[in-house]
Amino acid sequence: MGHSESLPLARISDELLASLRDEFAATAAEHDERASFPHANFERLGALNLLALTVPVTHGGLGGGLADAARVVSAVGGGEASTGLLLAMSYLMHHTLGRNPPEGYDTIARAAVEGRGVLNALQAEPDLGSAIRGGLPGTIATQQADGSWRVSGRKAYATGSPIVRWWLVFARTGPDDAPLVGTVLVPGDAAGLTVEPRWNHAGLRATASHDIRLDDVVVPAVNALGFHPPGSPAAKARRAVVEVWNGVLIAALYDGIARAGRDWLLRFLHERKPSNLGASLATVPRLQGVVGEIESLLLVNRTLIDDAARRADAAQTPDPLHAQQVKQLATGNAVRALELALSITGNHGLDRANPLERHYRDALCGRVHAPQSDTVLLNAGKAALGV
Repeated sequence: MGHSESLPLARISDELLASLRDEFAATAAEHDERASFPHANFERLGALNLLALTVPVTHGGLGGGLADAARVVSAVGGGEASTGLLLAMSYLMHHTLGRNPPEGYDTIARAAVEGRGVLNALQAEPDLGSAIRGGLPGTIATQQADGSWRVSGRKAYATGSPIVRWWLVFARTGPDDAPLVGTVLVPGDAAGLTVEPRWNHAGLRATASHDIRLDDVVVPAVNALGFHPPGSPAAKARRAVVEVWNGVLIAALYDGIARAGRDWLLRFLHERKPSNLGASLATVPRLQGVVGEIESLLLVNRTLIDDAARRADAAQTPDPLHAQQVKQLATGNAVRALELALSITGNHGLDRANPLERHYRDALCGRVHAPQSDTVLLNAGKAALGV
């Protein structure tokens, strides 16, 4: 992939993003039906240099912040949700690595600038579940006599498995009584890394979020990005940045999906003219009120997301709880907005020939993405109570 149309950050206009959304929407239903990975979408993003949006300028990227990333993810996700999810994860990983670039990041950054440097994390495991709920990973990283690391374990929900070039693997050191936890950078084509196709979900079907098995995968010493005791200040500081970007980008993704559903609804209500009404459904006051409720939900989302992204880009100290709350509220609003749309479209809304039911299925996945609502509300309650 080359980037013959490479754009500077300032030229990522609303018009360009709207065009990308329409372009990706044209094949979204096919990818959903077949659970096929949207390779062409990432080729297009690479051609526009958008894969390097959050790569630092010092490494040849666009140097975009969270507000920039949220805009792109929302638009791309509104076109094809699975593309938006993987793009969000890659933006997060490049931002995290770019803050304190490890040795070898030049190669990773250059790949993104060349349109092929997609990153993601491997945290969840079949037995561990979500890493954010605590517990030690079953994946073991063992340092060898020559300084290299040997990694073995099994990971679940490896979004983007067909094209991710580097995985940030959550692991722990050996089976002693005081293990350390941290991240190891593992190439997607490393010997001993095997993708096991298992993804068959109701929503986000094109993500190829399969399982990955790591059998004695060996990486250089520099690929270990730091191991710390669980819950240490260093681990918490690193996690805080991840949680802020994750919360806002996930919110932006599902808001974009809901907006795509809203846009289809508006067209449907204008075009549908029942013979007994003699006018379009858009003229019916009851339906106008439902659309108004949807608009209010999306207004709340956009206000929360834009504010949280600006705060994060300006802040020296990240606020993970605020981002968690934005994620929880925005994803809930997205699901509710699409439920309302389905409630007034009848069989048309549930017909697979139309995109609304797909948008709804995709939006339901927002409730599953960490942090889930119960965790967010617990954290918010404890913070308010000072306990």
